[in-house]
Amino acid sequence: MDSKEINALVAENGLRVELDSIKGKRTVAVREFKRGDTILSIRPLYEFPARGNEESTESRCTHCFARLPKRRPRCSQCRQTQYCSINCQTAHWTSRHYFECMKMDERAVDAACMELKPEFRPSLRMCVGVMRTMSFQTVPAWLRVQREAWHMLVTHRDKHPQFVLTQYEEIARVINAHRSDIGLDSTSDAIDVLCRSGCNNFAAYEPNGPRMSGYLCSPLVSVLLNHSCLPNAAFVHMGGMQIVRALDDVQIGDEITLAYMDGLQPRDVRQKQLSAVYFFDCTCDKCCGESARAQVDVLMSRALGVDGQMPEYLPTDYVQPPAIEPWVLRVIDMLLAHFQDGGTRDGFDQGLLDCVGSLPPRNFSFAAYTHWLECQDDCLERISSDRVPSNVRAWACVSAMYVLAFYACVYPPYLSLVGFQCLEASKLVWNTLVASEMSNEIPNEWVELGLSLDRVKRLARCAQNILRVSAEPSVSAEGDLSVESQVALLAGQSFVN
Repeated sequence: MDSKEINALVAENGLRVELDSIKGKRTVAVREFKRGDTILSIRPLYEFPARGNEESTESRCTHCFARLPKRRPRCSQCRQTQYCSINCQTAHWTSRHYFECMKMDERAVDAACMELKPEFRPSLRMCVGVMRTMSFQTVPAWLRVQREAWHMLVTHRDKHPQFVLTQYEEIARVINAHRSDIGLDSTSDAIDVLCRSGCNNFAAYEPNGPRMSGYLCSPLVSVLLNHSCLPNAAFVHMGGMQIVRALDDVQIGDEITLAYMDGLQPRDVRQKQLSAVYFFDCTCDKCCGESARAQVDVLMSRALGVDGQMPEYLPTDYVQPPAIEPWVLRVIDMLLAHFQDGGTRDGFDQGLLDCVGSLPPRNFSFAAYTHWLECQDDCLERISSDRVPSNVRAWACVSAMYVLAFYACVYPPYLSLVGFQCLEASKLVWNTLVASEMSNEIPNEWVELGLSLDRVKRLARCAQNILRVSAEPSVSAEGDLSVESQVALLAGQSFVN
């Protein structure tokens, strides 16, 4: 790369950028990284918290994206940024707000957003924020690096579909109409900014759950790290930092990769989306290789066929007794054993293929997964009421374990989604056992479904092991227990006879 500052930062973090005949470039490790190690950590060029409803006022901390408490500090100067604590307010000021404050009228941005459909408003906020940040004169070293990386991003303007360019033109029209109100001095082409950011932005998620919490524009990470459908790294957003961590042991010479999209999607869907949004064809091992994971991906990508049969054990109602296929429990037991006893990744992957290789599409495919996910969501909605039949609770556990089995077959073992699903299944099994114990309704056959106290504890500890690598289990959102606290409670439970 031409930038001395970027090259110095890359070398400082034990990385090297190499030319690649297919990808153009790739970033490889020049030292070993252990699972859970931080590979790269930097503040985004621009970031802002997500809104649950674009019609509502801001409900997340400007710095860490946590949900706000009722009493929330504000910046005493601009009165526009809100925080979950004084600590976050102080950290945000010293890291970036000291040069951002009073430079843009957020109320004017909100007013401009109201002229657009809700789904276009985050793009407007990101575009305005990037344009403003790129216009600052005196900035810290980390922002100079991000701004140099921004100029390395390719717009792909000539490759964007016309309907996307039409949307960008409408957003640009609104921005240009409100430039003076917003306080934008930049003469940057808004459509150019939208094209660059649109195919290079990141979504941040809560540290203790798979709920989106904010948007990041981090050009350095976009420039350095290529996509893989089975990545060896993932990032978390903590205290205004984008922290890239190793999901597995990384050897010298290994390429560092992130997932630009959900690897659970069927292969043809992933390929089409990567081509349409990011303008490249994926050549990762999962898409083009012959490994056990690649073969499992082929199975997941199968269509159900003309008959469109539903999964064999999927309930038509919740009156029928719960049942679970043996392969689901085998996959979960393999996952739990992998974290408890160790073992090679290749051996784990081959074991997964052995479990699911002979299953028909109706029982193992992306379509089957979506049916079980909908079943889980429906059960969770039903058990939120006061009086719930025990069968519904049991079906909630069964569907959660199906979802977990699919996750184990598709995602890297240490991905946070796998950990959060382990925790969800553990909580569901425990609550089901408690409810049944209180009503003296614990059927003996539930043990065959995996509904046992031992399963509760093993799932909780598995969640802890995963989330210590790919999330922040000690951090809690407002009103929630941290993952560490939830695991401690679940692992310490027992029944009193």
